[in-house]
Amino acid sequence: MAGAVIAGPARVVLSRSDKMFELSFGKMMIIAVVALIVLGPEKLPRVARTLGHLLGRARSYANQVKQDIDREMQMDELRKLQQQAQDAARSFESAVNEAGRSVEAEAASVQGSVNTSLAEANAAATKSVENSIAPVHNATLAAQDEVQALEKSIAEQAQPASAATSSAPVITAEQMSATLNPSDNVSKKVA
Repeated sequence: MAGAVIAGPARVVLSRSDKMFELSFGKMMIIAVVALIVLGPEKLPRVARTLGHLLGRARSYANQVKQDIDREMQMDELRKLQQQAQDAARSFESAVNEAGRSVEAEAASVQGSVNTSLAEANAAATKSVENSIAPVHNATLAAQDEVQALEKSIAEQAQPASAATSSAPVITAEQMSATLNPSDNVSKKVA
């Protein structure tokens, strides 16, 4: 702290490294007596007042400079804090964006797997329905073929019978129902 002014109870030190300018109370009294002799009792109060004003201005100027330096240091600290807050906000925003992207990707993946599972289930259900309908359809076709064959045989038998004057039918009602409903025929034979 070279060049610092330190005030003590009995002396003023202008510089720590230079002991030559050390002012003690006795030296200050000698300066005051010399000033009284040189300036005289009439000018001494005015000079002391002017010197007091100049010292006051110097102190206020030093305080103002000190306050400006402190203010600049605080502003610099605030800028650093603001920069840190902005960096933290950016990192938080990027983390949130990254989390949002990962959630969207996961949702798309889940939706894709659900769509795939749904398509597989639809295909399996369609195949199952087709497999269930095929025997019924085949049975229906077989029944239709039997009915057509029966109608054809009835028509053939009816033609010669109508030509020869038929009194009794060639196929009885029991025979026709037995042909149309083979399950009833089996139950009658069992009983």
